[in-house]
Amino acid sequence: MQKKLNRIYDGHMQALLFWMCWLVYFASYIGRLNYSSAMPAMIGGSVITASQAGFISMVYFFAYGTGQFLNGILADRLHPGKMIFAGLFASGLLNLAMGFLSGFGMMALFWCANGYTQAMIWPPIMRIFAKMMTEERKVKYCVHITSTMAVGTLASYLLSAAMIAAAGWRFVFYAAAVCMCGAALVFWRGFVKVEAYSAKHGAAEAYGGVEEHGGVVESGNVVKYEKTTEQGKAADTGSMPFGQLLTASGLLFLLIPVVVHGVLKDGVTSWVPTYISETFMASPTLSILVTTMLPIINLTGAYAAQFMYRRFFQKQEVKTASFFFLIATGALVLLWRFSAVNMFLTAGLLSVITASMMAVNTLFVNLLPLRFEKEGRVSTVSGFLNAMAYLGCAISTYGIGVLVQHAGWQVTIFGWLAITAAAMAVCFALRNRVFTVKLTQRCTRVKEEAIHEQMDLSDKRVQPR
Repeated sequence: MQKKLNRIYDGHMQALLFWMCWLVYFASYIGRLNYSSAMPAMIGGSVITASQAGFISMVYFFAYGTGQFLNGILADRLHPGKMIFAGLFASGLLNLAMGFLSGFGMMALFWCANGYTQAMIWPPIMRIFAKMMTEERKVKYCVHITSTMAVGTLASYLLSAAMIAAAGWRFVFYAAAVCMCGAALVFWRGFVKVEAYSAKHGAAEAYGGVEEHGGVVESGNVVKYEKTTEQGKAADTGSMPFGQLLTASGLLFLLIPVVVHGVLKDGVTSWVPTYISETFMASPTLSILVTTMLPIINLTGAYAAQFMYRRFFQKQEVKTASFFFLIATGALVLLWRFSAVNMFLTAGLLSVITASMMAVNTLFVNLLPLRFEKEGRVSTVSGFLNAMAYLGCAISTYGIGVLVQHAGWQVTIFGWLAITAAAMAVCFALRNRVFTVKLTQRCTRVKEEAIHEQMDLSDKRVQPR
């Protein structure tokens, strides 16, 4: 059954809701990236081989990507708060279990389950933003929440380095479990408070459109009353099959750059500590600490995306993304030629690449799905795009391990360069396209449905004697 949500207009309650969502997504990164931080120690201790480590990462991202799509559909229908709490708390328990395992098969199974439970977090967050936030704040918070990726990555690396140095790789997972379960409980308590307030003071909304005839829109510090007409409500395409929505909006054309950005943003990031450790003969702890440069610079990518999107690219997501793919391509050329020169130069170039992909992620996964609010498909579209990104990530994490084992890092980096250049070319070709369902298509579909409903009613009224 569709869970109705109420839009909140009080700034303080919207801020509280945002910080609750920020906390859970931040905590999810601690229980996600801790595995890549522990990989060098696990490989060095002969717990798993490099190809097995890559396979475990692959099944995680495959489960996470599949879960993003399935939970995206569910998040547009179920209680978002319960989904977030269940996903984060279960992920914490699975992290706890990982600390007790030693066999490759069981590790792969439990980390795969962790991928699915973590996929229960992002789609309902997007629905909360779309349905419970005002227009001004939803866009702002969609950008601000990307800071969880940077802060969460940094916290995961630092916590993991401290645990490995003090007690060993198993305590990386124990510490993550404590953080995640604690954050889940804090979120649930805060969300119950916000939901109670919204039920009393908010404006009711339901799947695919507004229930009531009036709403309120916040503009700066001024609250204005906004009318919603029956025609606006009739433009809803929440019942449109998702496959038809993909073709009608043109989202299918974006699959190549979406997948490639997932390869670079998460697939490459998973291997950075191992790459630095093997290339420069650094200890696992040192390689993790050097990698902490990534999230610090990555944070600039999200805000650079917002700035370029508004200031120079007329709020066109794909045109803005092509610019950041260009930057990543240039950085990969330099990395390919000078990767073994200096550890900090290498970490800096990797930071530029991942920051550029953070910008692309903000554009594709955070901002683009908001165009589908009238269709009631924000969570579904965001989940689908995230799923495609993590499909590429799943393939790449295993593929990188195999490629490094048989061909070395130079060939692997050239492969990254080739696919990034291809994604840039696709984005450049699609730079002027607006990815949404046209109003004429919506209205035509609604008129056809109304005619069929009237015909059905007429048939029921007129019964043959």
